[in-house]
Amino acid sequence: MTEFAITNATVILPDRAIEQGTVEVRDGAISDIRASSRLANRGPRVIDAGGAYLLPGLVDLHNDSLEIEVNPRPGTNLPLPFALNNCERRLLAAGVTTEFHAIGFMNRPAAERTVGGARQRTKFIAGVQGEPTRLVDHFVLHRINVRDREALPVVIDSLGQFDLRYASLDDHTPGQGQYQDAELLYQRLLEMAAKRGEAAPSRAEFEQRIINAANDTTTVPWIHERVQAEARRQPITLASHDDHTPEKVDCLNEVGARIAEFPITIEAAQRAREHGMWIVVGAPNLVRGGSQSGNVSAAELIERDLADILCADYHAPSILAGLFQMERDGLRDLPAAVRMATRNPARAVGLTDRGAIEPGLRADLIQVRLDSHGFPHVEAAYSRGRQVLTMTGDTAPAAAQPLQEALADR
Repeated sequence: MTEFAITNATVILPDRAIEQGTVEVRDGAISDIRASSRLANRGPRVIDAGGAYLLPGLVDLHNDSLEIEVNPRPGTNLPLPFALNNCERRLLAAGVTTEFHAIGFMNRPAAERTVGGARQRTKFIAGVQGEPTRLVDHFVLHRINVRDREALPVVIDSLGQFDLRYASLDDHTPGQGQYQDAELLYQRLLEMAAKRGEAAPSRAEFEQRIINAANDTTTVPWIHERVQAEARRQPITLASHDDHTPEKVDCLNEVGARIAEFPITIEAAQRAREHGMWIVVGAPNLVRGGSQSGNVSAAELIERDLADILCADYHAPSILAGLFQMERDGLRDLPAAVRMATRNPARAVGLTDRGAIEPGLRADLIQVRLDSHGFPHVEAAYSRGRQVLTMTGDTAPAAAQPLQEALADR
């Protein structure tokens, strides 16, 4: 039996904060919560949080960072097991204990994405799920390219490896969605090609791509229909992606999307709210003060109550920073902000065993303290009650000690 208690913490519950609170853990689950540093059970070892915040471990629904770990420079192609291990430790330092790796089943060489590479990565992640040595709970967000018929069977086969199936419907065609400004996209492609030392697409080739997409009126409906059929055969949580119009939201909601990832206009987010969809915004957008692509800011969507979930997008440390920024900017109180990266994402994909500090739930916990600049950092992290991260230094938590010693010190 594993039993311990974390005391003298500002415990962030779903609806309130408890100062100098205590959370007791037994056999990997939260067993008790007390609004006091005194314990009823004199058996467990005690960890003094020293007044730090105690939050549920973050549940991240979209993160591209595994791609960066594999290719920190273009064409690096580091070994996948090595990359995932490094990614795992970075996630813990950012407070993430449940990760959905966003893996694109699309052939976009400039972004280091191929269908074959996606298949390899999802197969590896499926194989490590449940390993007792894993520090983070790993899942996959399957990103479906709605313009690629040949990739769809590969995606469907990959989804079948997982008990929890999550997929988004992505359309990166220039002139719509995130890439409404086709000229801006073309300039970015030129920059990326220059960095990689590769030949850039000509303007004629780029414009022909737009023409071909406009002339193809069958592929997207064909993929939507087959995704619907597959979702009837095996449950899949579907998300839309980069919605720019209410009509696009309507279409994808009809296909079965119950989550709206990164709506890029207020009108699209409002329609998602009307449909009762969970709305996901990116944490870097919030922390940096706006979208890199000139789309609607995450802060404005949050202020208008058009955002439910905060995700990494491409930068996991921004999640935790974003939660405290929301409180500081008066957008949310801290419990409500924390729900956006814990309970809400867990519920959106059907994970009912985590996402809050409540008796009976998994003891996925992070101990957090603000630095002198007001930014949060993780001092300790627990997954199923197992301590998986301890940061040393002046602000490190006190070592675990017997209860009698802990009480004697107070």
